Amino acid sequence: MDFKISKQNIIIDKRTSRLENTIFLNILNKIESNLKEDISLNIGDFKKITVEELEIGLKGLMEKYISYSYIDDNNETISYYFPHINFFMKRGNEFFISVPSTIINAFKKNSIENQLSLKTFFYFRKKSSHNFFNLVLKNNSENINLILTLEDLKEIFNVKEEAYDRFFDFEKALLKPLVQSINTHSDFTLVYHKIKKGESKNNKVTAIEFILNNKSLIEKSAETNYLIQLIKNNITDYKKIWECINSCINEIGFIQCKRAILFLKENSLYLSDDELINYLNRKGENIEEILQLNNHTLIKEKISLYKDIAAFTKTIYNIMIGYNFYYSLNFKFLKDIKEFKEGDTFFYRDDNYIVFGTYLENRGSFKIFQTQN
Repeated sequence: MDFKISKQNIIIDKRTSRLENTIFLNILNKIESNLKEDISLNIGDFKKITVEELEIGLKGLMEKYISYSYIDDNNETISYYFPHINFFMKRGNEFFISVPSTIINAFKKNSIENQLSLKTFFYFRKKSSHNFFNLVLKNNSENINLILTLEDLKEIFNVKEEAYDRFFDFEKALLKPLVQSINTHSDFTLVYHKIKKGESKNNKVTAIEFILNNKSLIEKSAETNYLIQLIKNNITDYKKIWECINSCINEIGFIQCKRAILFLKENSLYLSDDELINYLNRKGENIEEILQLNNHTLIKEKISLYKDIAAFTKTIYNIMIGYNFYYSLNFKFLKDIKEFKEGDTFFYRDDNYIVFGTYLENRGSFKIFQTQN
């Protein structure tokens, strides 16, 4: 899902202590693996923290707030404020913790919090990293080049102009940790080059050139390009179809969008640009409309839970046999049924019947149509 946002800004109100940060990173690790708001911690999750220290750290996290704001497509400013954790309950050496949904959403792909790169800020402890990354987020392009003087950087990093008189100290304390944090915890890769006054190697560094690549946009571009190549021979308006496929990937994910397009390609179903856009906008669910089944009658439709994919395909086969559909010798039908894999769309068509269905996570659905005589 695309969110039209601008002027985003993320603020960590107060820096967490070393104890609080250790606990919060452990919480984030659990969130990333299960995306649940209610989690538990115990002393066994830590090497050198006592029960008393864990309780103190959790209380501190309840009192420290995070906020983000942005301007939406209606030109309205939206602001959110939330603590690192909502509350916790202690039972013996175990702590049951409730985490704000906004933090959970930061790890979900199609969320406003994810688009804002909110989770990256959770891993920054230095105010300098917050300031710099907020600057980066104001540019949504695939590749970003920034040239900043040392004076500009010190202002962004909120350090006194006379601080870090030696560039070596400035680089060690601020630049290198910044690069490591962004490359490890964000969708960007960051490298920098020193700009010196004059050609000599020993000349003073006066500015830094930052080169950032947005990995998520590069990946999304590659995914869209891959899918458009599958159907390129049937496209008239590449720009419209590119935007449509891109939107489809945002809405239902690359895998589902790929399945919808492969279904068309593998079954030689050729659509106009407008038909393809309508098909993808409806998440590939309007197959009957695409197949133009005006001269067919729906004779069986079933949505049910199945033990496994073999039970699903056996059900389709037995129903077809029940309709005197003697395809035990039809090798194409048998081959299609045998090779059907979970997540694919089963599709068979001949002069008399059309059968299609899907199966995913023990839930299967199919429809059988017969040609009207």
